[in-house]
Amino acid sequence: MAPVKKKTISATLRQPDYGVYARFYDHFELDGRSESKELNVFLDELFSLNGVKTVVDFACGTGAQCIGLAKAGYQVTACDLNPEMLKTAKIKARKTPIKFMTGDMRDCDPGRFDAAICIFNAIGHLSKADCRVFFANALQHLNPGGLLVIDILNFKAMAAGIFRDYKYMSREAIVDGMLVHHVRNCSLSRKTAQITVKSVTRWQDGFNPPQELHEDWQMQIYDDEELLAMLKDAGFAEIQLFGPTGSDFSSDTSDSILAVCQKSR
Repeated sequence: MAPVKKKTISATLRQPDYGVYARFYDHFELDGRSESKELNVFLDELFSLNGVKTVVDFACGTGAQCIGLAKAGYQVTACDLNPEMLKTAKIKARKTPIKFMTGDMRDCDPGRFDAAICIFNAIGHLSKADCRVFFANALQHLNPGGLLVIDILNFKAMAAGIFRDYKYMSREAIVDGMLVHHVRNCSLSRKTAQITVKSVTRWQDGFNPPQELHEDWQMQIYDDEELLAMLKDAGFAEIQLFGPTGSDFSSDTSDSILAVCQKSR
């Protein structure tokens, strides 16, 4: 099977430097946890009901989903574009049987699977055109009746006021014996439905001068109507929307959209 023709990430979206941030990712994005257990419980229940045995995790990051799913007994392949994120995931996985591979979600060819996931707003790093390419690639690598599960922040709810909870973050953590401080300021464009993230991460080992990582990047988000249209255009036969970790979805109040999409049989 020929993979979808490769396209580079759109220059219209500035990207974060996960190569440097990988060592701090779990502490500030997962609140210090190694896995997203509530979502993994939902995925396990969903996959069990649908007879899923094999799963591919596109943009797996540090392994928040793939490790838990592998421990639950699924045959898991996990891919990510960033070598440092994959390195962290492999260390966390230890002897857990996961096939890791470096790959771009839009054109990697990991094989055929009963289910595919792309979690933690990973599709938000893509332009709308590139996101459509990813949906087509994911569909191509699903078995008949296979499932795709994705999530993204809900633009309607963000624009209605929920975004105020995302505008500013300041946290500290001890990582590898170092004090690390992460500050983030975000803004939302109602015209483009894009979030701009400006952050500073500082770390100090107590002996050497402090180091800093300054970032300025963007995330494309969607409302439920646009996301549904894109997934239908990609060829998915059935689509069901949930709120965070599988809760009931409200177009106006759910801060994120969790879409479960099925390929035709």
